[in-house]
Amino acid sequence: MAPVPGQRHSYNRAMQSILALVAWLSFLPSGSPSAADGCELLLRDGSRRTARQVAGGAGKPLALTDAAGAVTTVPLADVVALDWIGPRPVPEAGAMTLLLHDGSRLVGQVGGGDEEQLQFELVSGGKLDFPLDSVRALFAGPRHGSLDVDRFAVGGAGDSLHRRAESGGDYTRGTVVSIDAAGVRFEYSLGTAHFPWADLEALLLEQQVDPAKPAGDVVEVDLEPDGKLVCELVRLTATDVVVKRGDGEGELLLPLAAVAALRFRGDGWSWLADLKPSDVKQQPYLGGSDDFLFPWRRDRTVTGHPLRVHERRYGSGLGCHARCELSFAIPAGSKRFLADAGLSDEVLTLPERGAAEFRVLVDGVERWRSALARGGDEAQRTGLIDIAGGKVVTLVVDFGTGEDVADRAVWGSPLLLR
Repeated sequence: MAPVPGQRHSYNRAMQSILALVAWLSFLPSGSPSAADGCELLLRDGSRRTARQVAGGAGKPLALTDAAGAVTTVPLADVVALDWIGPRPVPEAGAMTLLLHDGSRLVGQVGGGDEEQLQFELVSGGKLDFPLDSVRALFAGPRHGSLDVDRFAVGGAGDSLHRRAESGGDYTRGTVVSIDAAGVRFEYSLGTAHFPWADLEALLLEQQVDPAKPAGDVVEVDLEPDGKLVCELVRLTATDVVVKRGDGEGELLLPLAAVAALRFRGDGWSWLADLKPSDVKQQPYLGGSDDFLFPWRRDRTVTGHPLRVHERRYGSGLGCHARCELSFAIPAGSKRFLADAGLSDEVLTLPERGAAEFRVLVDGVERWRSALARGGDEAQRTGLIDIAGGKVVTLVVDFGTGEDVADRAVWGSPLLLR
């Protein structure tokens, strides 16, 4: 039966086992990650703990092993985030970015597929199968990692296919018939044709069904070198993170070298980057606000790259350029705020390293100010800032000593604690 334009088939395979046990071993060095690297836990009371190894999960407390070998436990419900620290192998990014309707973002290459599902080969070598109904967008080409959906959003129903500038730069609305390693078969007003990935910049799929939700401890796994996977935590070991998605029965094995951090969802905290700003003010050093070239972005730098400061990657955060003020209404019950602040590592490839100052305001009153930050410096931590009773928290990135040259700023893991 031929698909109807503007509406894909609804397939009943979403509950099949789509995640086989996957070993992400292609970019790992021999052996497991160095135990000396360790990890840092952020707890719901705002305190931090470090450990040489962490193990547990699936409703069980986390067992923390310190450098001396002593073991203590922490309830999983008290853990907000877990970051692995120290030098980490970073594989080269793939040639495509896959976005899912549940918020997952994966980097790699389309390895195959048909009219029902898509096979995606991750940067690290693992392969995952996803029902087409779970796919939100595919970005292809040299700029794939820096693109976002808003740039390609167009009115009307159905799927949309966007060609690269060198292939015409136009877009076509219609229906995805099937996807394979070579490209996408697309039905539109002129009939049905196969469009190769080499000619495409973006493919957007209209949402047909609600995303399947993980049943257990929901976690966002921040991946190296880019991307995140929304899933259920099964367990942690000294060498691996084991997770599963809501739309599959299989488990996925992630070596620690493939994982930058785990960020949990809970009732006691809110990730600020998930909220919409109540007010935005952006101003270049010279000219008016209409001349501002680098608007803020969520979970990306102003140029669309992963948030990374002093080689530490932040899966959740805000990319800004001086001068920028982002204000957010404080959710009811929030009492404390904390974040890391620094300049993006990408400025290290520029002639200038940048220089900027960071400030946190609560209802217009300054509560924290950074030292002058330059590219390559470690991120500065705000510590716990009292926001109890406040209505608005404002994050300011201001000019430093070099006007606004290379002032590509990062607010890493900004968090509101109740």
